[in-house]
Formats: sequence, C-alpha cells, structure tokens
Amino acid sequence: MSYNRVYSVEDINIILCASEHRPRPDKPPGIGKKGHALSLHTEERKDFFSRPGVPSSKLPKKDSIFLGSRNSLVMAVHEVMNSIPGQNELAKLNQANVNFVEIRGVILRQGNEFDIFTVYRPRGQGEQTSFDWLSIQKGDGYIVQLCILVFKLPSSKTEDIHIQTAFPEDYARTLGDEILRP
Repeated sequence: MSYNRVYSVEDINIILCASEHRPRPDKPPGIGKKGHALSLHTEERKDFFSRPGVPSSKLPKKDSIFLGSRNSLVMAVHEVMNSIPGQNELAKLNQANVNFVEIRGVILRQGNEFDIFTVYRPRGQGEQTSFDWLSIQKGDGYIVQLCILVFKLPSSKTEDIHIQTAFPEDYARTLGDEILRP
C-alpha cells in the first residue's frame, strides 16, 4: 500500500477523528501541538478570537475557521486529498526521508455549505486586530484554497497518516463567472 491512494469519505473522517488531540508525530511528546483540524477550524471552536491555553503573544497572525460542521471539513479534505495536487504531495510520503507534506488544493462550492471567518492579529504596537467573514449570502458560492498538514505515523505498517490541521488559507466569493475579493 502507498500513501497516495484514494481515500474514502469514511477514511478521512476516521483519520481526522483519530488525529484530533493526538500529539504531532514528528515532535517528542509534550513539545508539539496536538492535532486540531476539527476543534480549531470548524464551528466546534468555542472562541473564534483566541485559542484555549495559548497566550495572546503566541497566537498566530492569521487564524481561519470554517463556520460549518465537521462533516463540511471532512468533505473538503476528502476532495483535496484525492485531487491531483493532493495525490502528488501524498506520493512524496512514499520516500523514506519524507515525514510530512503540506497539501494545498482549491475547492469550488455553490450553495451555503459553510462560511469562513478569519482573524488577523498584527504584531506591531497600536495596530488593531481585525477580521474577515466570507459569507456566501453576498454571492452564489466560493472558491477556497485549503491547506492540509499530513504526517506519516512512524510505527504504522499500513501507511497510516495523521492530519495535524486543515484550514482555509485563501478564499473569495463567486458571483456567476466572477471572483469577488473582500
């Protein structure tokens, strides 16, 4: 079996659920962040402006959330992992010296599957935190670049993977054939 294979929706759901709160495989226990795609990048997140247990000085400069269910994220990750760019990146994991890959893929949706909320935290003094809220209510759909961080599970004999995170990296609304930027 190889890492670049077709993953079913059920496979992606199982992988995301198993990865949630599991320590990052390339770091010693207690050092790396735990898997957080579902708890920090879907509507399950309790506070959109901060992260539990993270001091404000350590928060990321940009923090994006899908305002949708875990099922919406599972479907988006499924699509990107099985896309040509996703499969090309996963193929790199077949090499012995590669332990993780960053997959970036684009999804296009119409309808109201989910909105996207992004918080921007500037690092300079006096600059104010701001946010963006992409809602398809002002268009007929959206285009999203999804970023997925995938690790090999070191002790796996069946090429199992760990999905550390999956979040919207870039996005825009669509209106007919036009892309509307915020």
